[in-house]
Amino acid sequence: MTLSAHPAATDASAVTASPAPPAIASEAARAAPVPFSTRLGWGIGSLGVAILFNSYAVLLLFYLTDVVGMKVQVAGLLLTIAKLYNVVCDVPIGLLSDRSHSRWGRRRPWMLAGSFLCAAAFIVMFNVPQTGTPGDMETATYVLGSLVFYATAYSMFNVPYMAMPGEMSNSYHERTAIMSYRVVFIQVGYLIGVGLAPRLARVLGGGALGYGRIGWILGVAAGLAMLASFFGTARARATERESVRYTAREQFLSAIGNRPFLLLSAFKLLTLFSGATVTATLLYFVKNILRHDAGIMLWYSIGHAGAALLSVPLFWVPLSARIGKHRALMVATLGFLLVALSWLLAEPGESEWMFTLRAFALGAFAAGKLLLGMTLLPDIMEYDSLRTGMRREGVFSGAYSLVEKSAFALSPLVLSLILALFGYRESVNNAFVEQSSDALFGIYLNIAIVPAICNGLAALVLLRWDLTEQRLQELRQAARQG
Repeated sequence: MTLSAHPAATDASAVTASPAPPAIASEAARAAPVPFSTRLGWGIGSLGVAILFNSYAVLLLFYLTDVVGMKVQVAGLLLTIAKLYNVVCDVPIGLLSDRSHSRWGRRRPWMLAGSFLCAAAFIVMFNVPQTGTPGDMETATYVLGSLVFYATAYSMFNVPYMAMPGEMSNSYHERTAIMSYRVVFIQVGYLIGVGLAPRLARVLGGGALGYGRIGWILGVAAGLAMLASFFGTARARATERESVRYTAREQFLSAIGNRPFLLLSAFKLLTLFSGATVTATLLYFVKNILRHDAGIMLWYSIGHAGAALLSVPLFWVPLSARIGKHRALMVATLGFLLVALSWLLAEPGESEWMFTLRAFALGAFAAGKLLLGMTLLPDIMEYDSLRTGMRREGVFSGAYSLVEKSAFALSPLVLSLILALFGYRESVNNAFVEQSSDALFGIYLNIAIVPAICNGLAALVLLRWDLTEQRLQELRQAARQG
């Protein structure tokens, strides 16, 4: 689909000033640096999102198969159904947030409601009642209901939240700075969700009791971080909803006809799928291949998060400024591919320092993909506005979240099917069960080969990227000249 210029793109009255928060930003104001307090206030929301996301990714399938005792293919199917539902609800939530109007702005009321609902949903999800056999319909219905509840709550917060950076600034490099705060908080959330959660589950009683307590602790912690973001963005710059109304179908079809967005979507689908697959396989890998206690995940998360926190300001931000976002993103993608293949060299009894070193390398390249991939989304939002005259950050945020959820829907399905195909044997309350050589190969396949293939394909997608800083500047100039 070819997008033509829209008259509203040059209409200065489309964006007006407001003396009260949330500030409605003029073009000049949106080019100015975003205050530290606003960057911090927005970024801390990612701590809550990351706690939920990483705990879900690394714990939930393992919890359902090795604690609750569900069949791996049944658990994978339930996770996939819930994610497919999430795919459906993301875009409508984005459209509704675009059309919302309140004294708190368009996005923040959704964030407020989502923060409370996410906390409640996470608690419910990790406290499956032990009332029947693991495979009965009652248990499956409870699990599916809790997953749908969580998916709805997560979208209510995350879709409007991710629409905000595109409204805060129209500066190409300022948006990278804003997103760097998100990356920092994501790494802290990664440390908590991947490193501390498995260890805490064991310390707090292990089995169903330990995981239930983890649901309470992490659910409340994530909800408080999200709530802090609601208050921290009280004075964030925003844009008015469109005075010209378009149907949901018109907006969505126009958005997915945006070539840079389609390229970013393909890239994110591949890389998020690979990352989710690695994360979801980790506990299986540690337990069955390395033969270590789950407590070793603390060292993994320290190495992974430490590398990310160091590499973002010291390497990825300056590299992006020097060679461009998409070229730096290519470096991160190919680096991740090579390190993922190194899992094939891991053997039983691998030392903690080697395990941590691999995590450090993965963390550095994963942080580059995370930061640089996210910074391209606000650029696409501005590109769309300059081309069409429509302010529809929520549509793109919802569609972007749809891509994320599609990747996360496919990951547990593929993982569980591969494990089932190669004969993985489930257990109850995390008891150790000796696995066949075929099952062990299935674990290697999930953690090394599948991610390497996905990142190789993602690198090919990046070769077609052309939305550079220079191109955005040319579009801004053309819009000013009418």
